[in-house]
This record gives sequence, structure tokens and C-alpha cells, in this order.
Amino acid sequence: MTLFEEFYKSKEFNWKPGLERIEKAVKESNFKIFPSIIVAGTNGKGSTSHMIAEILRQNGLKVGLFTSPHLLRFNERIKVDMKEVDTETLDSSFKEIIPLVEEYQLTYFEASFLLSLKVFHDAKVDAAVFEVGLGGRLDATNALFHELAVITRVGLDHTDYLGNTLAEIAREKVAVIKGGIPAVISDNPPVVRELAEERTKELFAYGIDFKAEEIKVSPSGTQFLYNGKVIRTSLIGKHQAVNCATALTATKLFIERNFKKEFLLPETVNVRLPGRLEVIRNSPLIIFDVAHNVNALTELFKTLNTLGIRADVVFSSLKDKNVEENLRVVADYLRTSGGELYLIEIKNERGTPLRELLTASQKLGIKAKVLEKIYPEDFKKDTVITGSFYIAELIDGYRGV
Repeated sequence: MTLFEEFYKSKEFNWKPGLERIEKAVKESNFKIFPSIIVAGTNGKGSTSHMIAEILRQNGLKVGLFTSPHLLRFNERIKVDMKEVDTETLDSSFKEIIPLVEEYQLTYFEASFLLSLKVFHDAKVDAAVFEVGLGGRLDATNALFHELAVITRVGLDHTDYLGNTLAEIAREKVAVIKGGIPAVISDNPPVVRELAEERTKELFAYGIDFKAEEIKVSPSGTQFLYNGKVIRTSLIGKHQAVNCATALTATKLFIERNFKKEFLLPETVNVRLPGRLEVIRNSPLIIFDVAHNVNALTELFKTLNTLGIRADVVFSSLKDKNVEENLRVVADYLRTSGGELYLIEIKNERGTPLRELLTASQKLGIKAKVLEKIYPEDFKKDTVITGSFYIAELIDGYRGV
């Protein structure tokens, strides 16, 4: 366990809206001396952030990457050149920022973000990529001035905090486009583009300014055409081709604007990202995916159907998700796959109680089985484990990638 985790172990884990605390801490720290990209959206933020960082690395830059949440180790949140920062470095860096953390009473997420700035400063990175944690307008990552904003697919999620309509949620997310900085937006409903256009005159939109064509999906990855050239990524699914095209467009613009150098278009964009159509066993096939809202689950099952995978589903959820709507997407897939549904309860205060999961599945006419722990070796059929990042803790022997 890191010193950071020890520090926050007994403290309340919550989200406090407002940027005043973290803005003061960031200003006082004076850590940011590098150009950066902020990535907001509902789905695809993690994948897109990792691909942007990898493409920047392939272009010869030393890159910092801050993402959340983590699956198993806090270290997953902070990477330099795509490698998790070791615990010793995190601990020594955290010791130096504790006075700021305490002075401004920073939340867990705010402090982790400030810690990443310290690590990147000391590592002398050339550039950094920051994935928004929640929303955008009031997210700690928006306390910085960034040189480029990326908006991935926007959908209904975190409605308790961000609003009940797509327009309300999109308005929160596009708020990371500050000061008229250039922005790249992924495949999105028109309202997202319209709101982004209000914030910048330099907007590059999927389907208008760039796109992924002739997409081919296989169990080993995804291939597509980008500006007439074949690109391959290790991530699986048509949506990952869209994410990759978005990442390529963003990095090209970022490098040309901030480093005044020619962008080198990579032929392959391979990233190791746990919980994104991750195969944790081959026979039978056991897949883990952290899809936790309607859009993400729809893309997951669309990809499985494309690959001809007819599986059972293990599902769980957090309380702040629309469990019934998520399970409706699961039910649609199970009708196609002929598989069974297994439910498991996430063992923390944020997890949806098992009785609520069972009630939701019964309303949809699904008779579900209950699991206490996920033992991959016990499954006799192809199985997909999904619904939340937190399910990783329930998979016996799971170590990530």
C-alpha cells in the first residue's frame, strides 16, 4: 500500500464540487512546466488517454499519464512513458505535497491529481495527458490550463451530479475547452458538437474532419483506415477504432502546435489496458470488461456479437448507476447468446445490494444465479464479467496486465 493510500485510509471518500481548493494548491506548487492534453467524456476516456500517451511516446516525447480509477493498484493511476510509477517514487513525492494536501483539505482525487503533477515535474516529462475523473467543469484536472481538449463519447451517466439530459451532461464535459483552446471530439450526438463550437473556433470532429474507415475487428485487435493508411490497435472493437482515430488526430495537432515538429503516424498503437475486453482465460473464454453504463455495455455486446462470442454474463454495479437499464442491455445480449446471468455484490458501501440486483433482473424476466466470489476455473462456458471497475476485486487470482 502506498503512503497516499495510508493517508486517506480513514478519511471520507467523497466528491466535493468546486475548483477553489485544488486551483490554489496547483498555483502554489508551480509543478506544471509542460504542455498537456485533457480528456473528458463518458465512454472511451481511459482507452483514448492511453492511446494518446502511447502515440506521443512513439513520437519521441517523454510522457506523463494520469487516469482513474485504478483496478488493483493505486500506481495504475500515474504512469511515465506508459509504465506505472513505483511505490517508492510515489511515497517520496507524496511526502513533499502533504503540506498542500492538508492546508487546502484536498479530496482523494484532488490529491492524487496533485501527486501526478509532482511526479511529472520531477520526471521532467515533455508532455502529459490527464483523464477527467467526473464531469469536467468542476473536475480537479480542469484546474490546469491545458493546450488541447479531447471529448470522447458522451452519454447518460453520473446523472446525480451532472444533470438528467444529454445536453446538461455534455455542457459539463465540454467545459474543459477553456480559453478557446483547440478541441477534438469523438463520434458524438450533434448537441455535443454544437456545445463545443460555442467554446472554440478550432474544433475537429469525428465524421467531419476525420474518421476511421473499413474497420475490421478480431480477437487480437482492431484494424482500420485513417487518412488512407492502415492502422492497427491492440484494443478490440469498432468503438476502439473511433477512439484511436480521435487519439491520432489529437496527437498530430498537439505535436505540430506545441513542438513545431512533424507528426509521425504510427502503424500500430498497442496499449495494455486492463478491463477492456481483457481475456483472463482462454478455454473456456473468460473476458473482463469494465463497461458500467448503457453506451459502454452496448458497445461491449456489439463487439462480442461481431466476434461470434455467445457467453454467460457475470454482472454487478455501483449504486449510482442505472442498474435496470444496464441489465436491460445485458438481457438483450443473453437472448442472443442463450447464456445465463450471474449476479455478484460489490463488497463496499458504493455497491448495489444483491437484493436490488435480483429485483431488477426479475423485472426483466431473468432468473439469475448468485455468486459470492468469481473463480474463473469454475466456469464451463464462455463468460463475460462486466458492470463495474470494482468487480476486479472479486475475481480470484486477478492481477491485471
